[in-house]
Amino acid sequence: MSMGKKGPERRRHPRVSVGGRTKGKVNAVHDVSIQDISLGGMLIEHVQVVQPGTICDLVCTLRAHKLRLRCQVIRATAHHSERDLKGKQKLIYRTGLEFLELSDETRQVIRDYITSIIEEEDGGGAIEHDALAPLQQGGLQIAEEMKPKNEA
Repeated sequence: MSMGKKGPERRRHPRVSVGGRTKGKVNAVHDVSIQDISLGGMLIEHVQVVQPGTICDLVCTLRAHKLRLRCQVIRATAHHSERDLKGKQKLIYRTGLEFLELSDETRQVIRDYITSIIEEEDGGGAIEHDALAPLQQGGLQIAEEMKPKNEA
């Protein structure tokens, strides 16, 4: 096995790097920094320990829309350490969240946010069709296991 190569992509939705530009709060208490986002979930960075399987609410603002996103913690790992303003060492965790019970309107806000990041990274040039295709072609389909029982 060669180092540096990633295994096959297992995500249902392509991710877009946010790089910490967008902030939020989990359960109205813990500050987080969003590292990447997809239509299925996001990767956040924070200083509090969370357990996989935990259900939480994340509040953030995407493109002037304040959202409360119901999420499940899929994975959580210690990522790195840094010093705070007082010089105290603290661990920084990265946590993968899966969105639960998104409305069509919320899903559209997330899609628009992802599209705006892709366009921004493109520098206003012509975006390759392949970059936005997952968002335009079936990217909004909800997996059968994720649909509320009354929609199945």
